[in-house]
Amino acid sequence: MDSDGIEAPLTPFIGKLVGNVCHGIAASLKIPLPIRTLDYELEGNAVRIQVNQAPVMLNMSQGFSQIIIGDTIRGMIRHLKMKDPSGLINIHIDVEME
Repeated sequence: MDSDGIEAPLTPFIGKLVGNVCHGIAASLKIPLPIRTLDYELEGNAVRIQVNQAPVMLNMSQGFSQIIIGDTIRGMIRHLKMKDPSGLINIHIDVEME
């Protein structure tokens, strides 16, 4: 995970928490399974998600999807020591297959 290009080191607990929340969000959307990789990019109010290198279209009719996803992720990571937690956030997750 990085903020404005500065990588944020994560403890194993925080890394697993962030990964599980991001995986849960993606699994709640209409996407093909299984999920192998996840990429989140948050910039201002914009939220972009890629699952398995394919962009996920969020319901743009009322913006609710972007708002709830952005608020959830920013709220979860706001206490991490990042350069600007309200700036550009990139999260990349390689999902472990069982």
